[in-house]
Amino acid sequence: MAVQVEEVVRRNGCVPATCAFIEGIPYVGLSASQTERLAEQADKGTVNKVSRRDIGYTMANRMSGGTTIALTMILSHMAGIKVFGTGGLGGVHPDGQYTMDISADLTELGRTPVAVVCAGPKSILDIGRTMEYLETQGVYVGTYNDSKLNPNRVEVPGFFCRESGVLSPYSFSDFTEAASIIDNSVNKMGLQSGSLFCIPPPKDIALLSDFISAIIDQATRDAAAKGITGKNLTPFLLNEIAIHTKGRSVECNIEFVKNNVYCATEIAKELLKLETSSERRSSATRQVVLTSSVLKSVLKSVLKSVLKSVPDIVDTLIIGSIALDSISTICIPELIMHDSNPGSTRSSIGGVGYNISLANWYTKKKAGERGRLVSFIGDDFQGKAIIQELNNMNFDTTGIIVVKNAQTAQYTSIHDGKGELVVACADMTLVESDFGDEIKAQVQRAMPKTVVLDCNLSSQTINSIIEYIERESSETIIIVDPTSAAKCTKLAALKHHQVFPHNPIRLLTPTIKELERIHQAYHEKQLFSDFDQWFPMLDSLGINSAFRERLFKYKPLRPLLENGVIQQSFQLLPYFQNILVKLGANGVLLVSILTDVTSYKLLPTTSEFAPEFIITSEGRTVPEVGRKMGVVLHYFPVPTKDIEVVNVTGAGDSMLGYLSATLSEYNWLSPSIDSVEQEWMLWQAIHKSQQASGLSLQLKETISPSINQL
Repeated sequence: MAVQVEEVVRRNGCVPATCAFIEGIPYVGLSASQTERLAEQADKGTVNKVSRRDIGYTMANRMSGGTTIALTMILSHMAGIKVFGTGGLGGVHPDGQYTMDISADLTELGRTPVAVVCAGPKSILDIGRTMEYLETQGVYVGTYNDSKLNPNRVEVPGFFCRESGVLSPYSFSDFTEAASIIDNSVNKMGLQSGSLFCIPPPKDIALLSDFISAIIDQATRDAAAKGITGKNLTPFLLNEIAIHTKGRSVECNIEFVKNNVYCATEIAKELLKLETSSERRSSATRQVVLTSSVLKSVLKSVLKSVLKSVPDIVDTLIIGSIALDSISTICIPELIMHDSNPGSTRSSIGGVGYNISLANWYTKKKAGERGRLVSFIGDDFQGKAIIQELNNMNFDTTGIIVVKNAQTAQYTSIHDGKGELVVACADMTLVESDFGDEIKAQVQRAMPKTVVLDCNLSSQTINSIIEYIERESSETIIIVDPTSAAKCTKLAALKHHQVFPHNPIRLLTPTIKELERIHQAYHEKQLFSDFDQWFPMLDSLGINSAFRERLFKYKPLRPLLENGVIQQSFQLLPYFQNILVKLGANGVLLVSILTDVTSYKLLPTTSEFAPEFIITSEGRTVPEVGRKMGVVLHYFPVPTKDIEVVNVTGAGDSMLGYLSATLSEYNWLSPSIDSVEQEWMLWQAIHKSQQASGLSLQLKETISPSINQL
């Protein structure tokens, strides 16, 4: 039905925007897959009925939900939509003057300037008192006089029925008149109340009033006997009507919804004509419009300030650099230092934060989920060019903050004929400024499951964000990309260095060189001399000489042991819990703390994405955790060898962008294995993130769009 209704809108020259909540996120306009998923969840009884009072609860618990008229009005108004079509209106229930069982639809019509086109109040309601309540709320109610009756004798339709026995306060004879009513009340007078346009069901599908009334009376008595009240009452009564009419009421409902929506599109088109008409330029109208424009200006500024605190939920928030990249590739076989070399240069949007976000975006476009980049640009030529290009891509720019009188970050790199990086210069002065408060506001609004930080940010900003997330959302996963050997040492400057299980950073993704520099910085900060927290945690993991001898038996690990890479990972592990070391052409090594290493003895490894090997230590039982701890090493060789490397700039960023996107489905960073699916998702995520990296290695572009095919 939803698909058919949207098709009615499109055929009549308008754009449909079905409203719903999908996993706690309010949507104005659903994709086909979202509509299907919502229908499947409804069949399972897991969809909430969401009105104004239910918004916070639904979002906080990441529930899916269908929207009532009240909430659809709220979302429509926030999105700038002035007309919407639906089935029937809620209202005053029988004896509502005593029970106060009155739909929130009515009060919303009194305070939100959106026009509702429907088949009138549901026939199970006290329609007379519903009209009285709407009058008290200052809501215009008009019924479409399609039978050309005496305007004073037009009745409000009764949902399934063309008549209700209650006279309509007003009637309208055509859709132009309806549009004019909206235009005058909202656009010219600036009223903040809605309008209700009632469309009688077409004669060939309408049901007789007496027939429906008898069924409703019996269903109401049955509901009272069963104690059914509140928001469960309406679905019960409508279901009873469907049963006793042998489905005719459902058929009628579907058809009159289509008819209502058709009428809504006609009203919307006529309203657009009025809003763009040159006839509004008379002196008298100008005076009214001027007064209204002042009012609207004030209201707009108030709404803007309110919206800053309204959640705009995303799954992943990537906080880091965006820059204008200039990449030069030398064309001759041997690079000549201190001289001019022939080659080619191209410019594009770059920056570690942007690259990770782009890979995340490509991944999520397939999944239908959302990620967002938070970064800063100047109001200079480069910044304007970046915004224009992002808009052309339909990239979410909500988190891109323009800083006045500032210079946009720029990155210049030189690569040899094989695509390997020779040298680069990164001017990240703007990104390295302290924007902690602005970013915290973005985190508060996004309510992300995962936050990715790149080390182009200042130490103060990184520290501020981590402290804020620890305080406000302990469930949020924090991932840090070290960015470069020169910048990763900022991590040692954090104010607080807590060890597992209180460590705020859940995943670190260094190269071997970056790992060495981070380890050196932590050593210089004497963080490996903490014998109160760090040493007891490290000592509990069972990393002894016997375990190290076991590691040496695995050929890929021998050079890592000889160069101290694994030892450095172990010593840093209490501060990060998971360290994914990027080994270049040799693959990746994930080193993690586990709270129950014995789980691996029962874990099936038949997945096609399984690592080459898994090694676990067996440590002590820690009272604070309650289970036997240890470390686990996953080694993943590169999935595809002998690829032609064209550009290495975005390889690591592609990997992390893909990895962060997968955490929306499964938290495979958990220190305990709660299911086989969780561990297999980890294997698949890392395997495919390596494939994402390989795709980007083979292109001149930094991030390969083909990531969305993985």
